[in-house]
Amino acid sequence: MILLATPAQARQLAALEATQPHAAGWKEKGFQTELTQPHAQIWIHTRVEEITGFLALRSVGDFAEILNVAVSPLHTRQGIARTLLNHALAQLAEKQVKQVSLEVAQDNPPAIALYTQAGFQVLGKRKDFYAPGRDGLIMGKDL
Repeated sequence: MILLATPAQARQLAALEATQPHAAGWKEKGFQTELTQPHAQIWIHTRVEEITGFLALRSVGDFAEILNVAVSPLHTRQGIARTLLNHALAQLAEKQVKQVSLEVAQDNPPAIALYTQAGFQVLGKRKDFYAPGRDGLIMGKDL
């Protein structure tokens, strides 16, 4: 099931985030703050009350940015990230968002493949964005 996260779920989201090797590094307070922002949404995928994945984004006007995506290590390779991404893109299209962007570590081939398969294209690169020697790719898609 896909639902919007609530501030009460910030601790669970931070715990899931902490399991990720390519994590954005958000902590519980960061999730709480993000969930109170007027243009922010965090979509969660759940199974039997367990959060198995999430996708965080912000949208303003006709532009959106995907900020963070994670899937529990116990639930990888089950299509959860793809389901979350497709759901978020459909919701953004309904809101008449025209463009979506994101940044992804160049050394994260599974995420790059997911976004490429969803129609995102590489628009540029940010040298050492994640750490020295870990460049970030800027990807975008028109809806």
